[in-house]
Amino acid sequence: MMMNKNYNGLKNNPFKLIVLLMISSTAYFTFSCASSEIADSKDVNQAKIYQSYTVHFDAESPDSYNVTAQFRFGGNKGTTLRLSAPSKVTVNDSEMEEKSDSFSGCYYQTNLKGLGEFNFKFIDTENKEFLNSVILNPVTAKVVELIDADIKNSIYWEGLPLAAHETVCLTICDNEGNCATGTTDIVGADYVVISPSDMDNLVSGKGNYYLTRTYSNSIKNAADEGGNIYTDYKSVAVPVKIIKKPSQDTANK
Repeated sequence: MMMNKNYNGLKNNPFKLIVLLMISSTAYFTFSCASSEIADSKDVNQAKIYQSYTVHFDAESPDSYNVTAQFRFGGNKGTTLRLSAPSKVTVNDSEMEEKSDSFSGCYYQTNLKGLGEFNFKFIDTENKEFLNSVILNPVTAKVVELIDADIKNSIYWEGLPLAAHETVCLTICDNEGNCATGTTDIVGADYVVISPSDMDNLVSGKGNYYLTRTYSNSIKNAADEGGNIYTDYKSVAVPVKIIKKPSQDTANK
């Protein structure tokens, strides 16, 4: 069954929508009740370290991939960890830079150029290695010249069909900043359907649309506490003409 989600009030605010997508997909910053406290990894049971990795790519700014890693004690919302020597984390053999702030706690970040394949290596304080990999599948929206907000629309993409643990979200924005979304997580799909009810708040005129392809899954090589990898790939926005009949209230004015 195709999923078409109406995010209600969030449809008017693309930034809040992105935050919602990251929460629902368990991106590495688990915003809901996650701890931002920091401890040293040498002071915790190494088998209880939770690993999380995130890769983000925006085709509007295609210079590099933004890659992050974070480690927690006590599950995916537990205390964030500062890696103690000899513990370290690398991606594609590049060591990641330690960062911290009051919102996210301690995490590791780098920007990489490449072809979209990422190999993470985490070494704990007992010199045990954990290797995990992910491929970021691109997505490019096929061009349509017109979106009729009063009927069901199907937007196809160029790129691989959906695989397990992937979702593609279509975002349509009008020239007044209103946005509407539709999603699919059907394995094998190569298009997204968006219904009139999802586009209630759109107005006629110029607009644009883009696709965001996400992947979220448990990592294969982890300590007892487990871990997660999350990726998202945002396509270039495509200009489009939006048409919509005036609402009855508008027509009567």
